[in-house]
Parts: sequence; C-alpha cells; structure tokens
Amino acid sequence: MCNFGDAGHGFSSRDHLPWSSHKTLRQAIAQHFQREKKLQPDNPRIRRLFTARHLVCIGGLKVRWTNNLMDHLRLSDDDRAVFIFHNADFLGYQSCLADQIFPADLINETLRTLTLLFPQNDRKTRRWLSKQISKHSLDPSILRCGNAWAQDRRFENFYFWHDRLVILKQNFDDASPRKLSQWWGDRRNSVQWYTFWVAILVFVATGVLQVYLSWRAMQQEGGEDG
Repeated sequence: MCNFGDAGHGFSSRDHLPWSSHKTLRQAIAQHFQREKKLQPDNPRIRRLFTARHLVCIGGLKVRWTNNLMDHLRLSDDDRAVFIFHNADFLGYQSCLADQIFPADLINETLRTLTLLFPQNDRKTRRWLSKQISKHSLDPSILRCGNAWAQDRRFENFYFWHDRLVILKQNFDDASPRKLSQWWGDRRNSVQWYTFWVAILVFVATGVLQVYLSWRAMQQEGGEDG
C-alpha cells in the first residue's frame, strides 16, 4: 500500500517512498512518516462539517481515491483535488498485528482521519459514500470506520497527518460556494448563512410583490377602459 521508487523520466502525481539498499523497509517507512507538527491551525478544534462529502459539495474539491498511503490527505491539481486512502480493511488488519512494519500509532491515526471524513452516523455521508464505492470499486469497509467524538476532533491529537489536515482544513475554510446548492449546504458560518438566505427571500418576495402590483394595475386600467 505504498509506492516505491520514482517515475524515472516520466511524471506521476503520486508520492513515492525512497528505499535505498542500505536501509531496511522498516527504516525507510519510519524515515518518511515523521511525527511532526510544523503548521499551526487557526482553530484547535475540527468541526463536524469537515467531512469528505462537504469537501466536495461545499469546498468544490475532487476526491482522488488512492491505494497509496503516501498520498493520503495530500492536495493536488493546484489544490482542487485531495487524495484519500480508502483501504480501511487493510488498516484494520494492520492495527491488529503485534509487530507492525509501520511506525507506532500511524495506522490508528490514519483510521481516525477516516472517521473524521466519513462519520458512520451521518446518513448523507453514507449515501454519498455508497455511490462512490459502487462507482470507483472502493473498499466497502470504509463505511464502518466509526464516529469521531469531541476529543477526536482536535488537531493536537494528530501527529503523522497533522500538517496535511491543517492544510486541507484551511483550504476548506477558504472555499467560497459558487452554486445555490453549495450555499444551502454551507453552514460553516450560521450568521452568514441566515443573512444570505433572508436576503434571497426578501429579493424574491419583493420581485413577486412588484409583479403582482403591476398585474393589479393593469387589471384596474383594463376595467376602467371597459
């Protein structure tokens, strides 16, 4: 579940794991997956709106499903797409091994990122994800990753994927809805959401009233002429 080597003279959007002859596979993996926190999030808490469905429907991102763990949560295509590792069954199997080849806690932390993006108790997310599974032949175990509780929604509890989560969350926060359907689903700022839709309602009501008054005026003119 990790790409090795490079593309040579070609080009690949996928990340790869350098593995030289003087290192063991375990050493190469440990060197790549570091427990580092370089970026500081604007807010220490990750809100419930931060799901894969909302990344697409509100943030306008495309999801690129991947079997390469190296690419998980990485943005691509000029920050218009995000890679998501979908093999939850593989992660579950690895988490049960006493002697993992991956760094300690990496597998469990990866599973926790999936619970953020695909909360099991969110019906809309489950319907959306079920369609994605059928369309892209994804691992169906991703439907059963569980739910993220309050303590799971803090950046401080992530180490290996911390910086990519911060970047992805910032990209989501900075995205502006472009369609009415996106505006309707965007509840990131409740005050802004209500203000927008009240303005739309007032605009529509004003337009309907103007049409009605114009019609009444024409009716009255027609009655006087008769």
